[in-house]
Amino acid sequence: MFMKNNITLLISILIVGIFFLEIFAWKQIRKLIERNGYTKKLILFYDHYYKDLHHLGRLNEANAQNPTSLIFDKVGDGQSKVIIQGDSWAEQFRSSASKKFLSSQKNFSFVLAGTGSYSPSIMTSQLYLLRNDFNFNPEFLIAIIDQTDIGDELCRYRFLRKNINGRIIVEPEPRNSFEPNASFHVINNFKMLFSDHYSIFKAAYYLRNKIIYRNNLKHYKVKCGRNQILKPLEHGLENDEKRYFIKILNDYFNEAFASYDLKELIIVTHPHKGHLLNNYIIDIESLITQAKNESIHQNDIKILSFSKFLKNNDKININNIFIENDAYSHLKEEYFLMKFLPEVIGQLQNNN
Repeated sequence: MFMKNNITLLISILIVGIFFLEIFAWKQIRKLIERNGYTKKLILFYDHYYKDLHHLGRLNEANAQNPTSLIFDKVGDGQSKVIIQGDSWAEQFRSSASKKFLSSQKNFSFVLAGTGSYSPSIMTSQLYLLRNDFNFNPEFLIAIIDQTDIGDELCRYRFLRKNINGRIIVEPEPRNSFEPNASFHVINNFKMLFSDHYSIFKAAYYLRNKIIYRNNLKHYKVKCGRNQILKPLEHGLENDEKRYFIKILNDYFNEAFASYDLKELIIVTHPHKGHLLNNYIIDIESLITQAKNESIHQNDIKILSFSKFLKNNDKININNIFIENDAYSHLKEEYFLMKFLPEVIGQLQNNN
């Protein structure tokens, strides 16, 4: 009898302990979620689309109540529909100052889909989704194709790019990858935190993954850093690399003109600081031009290049163009707003 009472007491204490531990774990998880500002809807949206797009926009910068902001923003309500795609150079079109300018273009409505580290392969997949999942069928498509897209395609995406029944997708980084934009660990953890499991299990899962993540990160060597991304610009391309990139561009052109709604594809390219200082031996414009000349859609593709204007203008101070000490030569806000943005949008005015 005495032993039975002790066992009952022990079980009761254990149940009460687990109960309070569950409450404590629940509170800690809630604080973690609130601190990050994520919602279940945001995480599930990311989890759904990054399987085709490698990565989406930054979770901590997205509108948690509007998960589509991970892929695009909308500005304006004019009749002519425009999609703007590209990497961080196109992402600059999503700034508040840029949106203010774009909203003044009353004849146009814009879908701003620029996302850091995107390049033509991911843009191809993204364009398909913008049309088929979100019903955006533009008359004009503006593609900001940056110089670093060559390195991105060759180093980051070449072995993640897949053709699934004629459709191009770019898979996410593998689970054991710690490359820039590897998203599995964050998405996997927060899917668990938003699940219906007991909080104790969720907390244990999160802490276990955090320990594993930190240990593995210590021994991981990034494969596609600055040197690898800039290597094609500095050292050139092998013939097979050149042909591969031109094929990627033509796949993008074909996806663009898969819709009869599209009137014109406007490709925008801008030199980096290294081009103006003669430190680079390849300008992506040459590859774009060759791809265009090989395309059956060449008559509907326009190339807007800033290279000739900058290289032939002795009055230009390149320190007023590029952000200081930026290896990827992003544009200063004033130059972007006063020169780059109006020039790009001006191409639409010429067609309207």
